[in-house]
Amino acid sequence: MEGIAVGKCIRLLSRIGDEALDRFWRDISAGKYPIIDLEGNMGYSLSDHDGLLFVRNDFKTSTYEEYEFVFGNLFLPDTVQELLSGDKVLLLMVYGKKTRNLLLSELDADTRYMLDLPHGLYSFFALVLDAGARDLLDSRIYAVGFPCKGNMNHPELEKFYLEHPANIREFIDPTPIDINRGGPFYLNLIMVDAESIPDCPTIFSEFMQEDEPSPPI
Repeated sequence: MEGIAVGKCIRLLSRIGDEALDRFWRDISAGKYPIIDLEGNMGYSLSDHDGLLFVRNDFKTSTYEEYEFVFGNLFLPDTVQELLSGDKVLLLMVYGKKTRNLLLSELDADTRYMLDLPHGLYSFFALVLDAGARDLLDSRIYAVGFPCKGNMNHPELEKFYLEHPANIREFIDPTPIDINRGGPFYLNLIMVDAESIPDCPTIFSEFMQEDEPSPPI
């Protein structure tokens, strides 16, 4: 999938209005850590004194919904760390199976992040993109992050991955995660070189139900 653009791989993003998407992309360049959803609503992440990035989920909230905290980390193998050099941007993508809404936010590779999500099933991904592209949809994907099956901070697992990088399916589990009672939840995303992913559009279409009609509002 060398050279594939975000808009061709994740067609769902084309539903966001051009003006909102352009503003989101400009705010990334300005270092504002913006957040956007499919309806074009925008917000901004906040950092605490410990360096934790709080990805605010202020869209379509209800006083009757129950929320859980999700704390996240990224595992970047050496090959992916090399891809982060230069003019790149790292994004987190959260897709709600029930609401069919998507949350897209900028991350920092060296910073832990936290979200508050209503109860439900969610798919989590991360993207390393070409920040020098004219707009988000034209930006090239360099790496994709998927949820880990286990804790990739474990030295033995990390060593095994580095010695057997082709066995990526041994480490990832992209199936939706049930965020329900019993939180907080802890999420590790492992970054994979995009060129090792055989069919990016099919993967995202499957997990984001792009071919299914949207639910009534």
